Amino acid sequence: MEKYIKTGKCIWCGKEEPEATFYTEPHILPHSLGGLEIGFDICDECNHYFGTATKGKPSIDLVYKEIMNAYRVFGNNLNRESYKKLNSVFFSYYHSKGVIKMRSSFNPLIITRQFKRSLYNIFLQKYHSYTSNGNHPMFSFVRDFARFDIGNPKVFYAFNNVLFIPDNINNPSLLISDKVIDDMMSFGVFPFWCMGQYFYLEIFPTIFKTKGYIYLQNQANTFLINALGNERILELTDIRKIDFFMLRFSRTDYSL
Repeated sequence: MEKYIKTGKCIWCGKEEPEATFYTEPHILPHSLGGLEIGFDICDECNHYFGTATKGKPSIDLVYKEIMNAYRVFGNNLNRESYKKLNSVFFSYYHSKGVIKMRSSFNPLIITRQFKRSLYNIFLQKYHSYTSNGNHPMFSFVRDFARFDIGNPKVFYAFNNVLFIPDNINNPSLLISDKVIDDMMSFGVFPFWCMGQYFYLEIFPTIFKTKGYIYLQNQANTFLINALGNERILELTDIRKIDFFMLRFSRTDYSL
């Protein structure tokens, strides 16, 4: 059987063989969303954890898939056929009535936290895939939150009224480069750019406190397009504030 290892040490729990196994494909972005990129050094136990509901909470992978798929579907012009691609456990969409109804499984507090954790899960997997350095102790803050549900790092969202849809929207990937990593080390922030949506993750709290907001202001000056005057970079404290139904572009009145 193929093993998905490079350093041979899990970036989340730190276990190595024979204490841990590495036989399950670790998709960096959920396969259910179209993610094709495979990472490594994610042990089977940790890989299973991210895709499994625990203690009444939906899985981290599921929450990411649900929110980002809503962005993808509602970001296009819905018609009688396209809306059928929307298969959600959190809400129902009635195209003929132009109505979205949330289901009882949608708990905003839980979904907000699980979604934030999903961003950090994907970040460290992608970083490790790119650098092979995801085991570094400097990411203990990331590991604590994503894998062990400890802490509450800051996440920000760039709210724009102009949407940039990438060519790989159906097989998404997370952008990363040497420049992005250099900026992360300098400002304590990682720009999470995926599927046309822009998030910013606090990675190193000490650096972020002194330089993070300078970076965010520079990003606002660069990426926000003044169309209606309400464009801004906002802290993600409630998942409903990031408009994943894309109501900002809708001509239909939705009932939530």
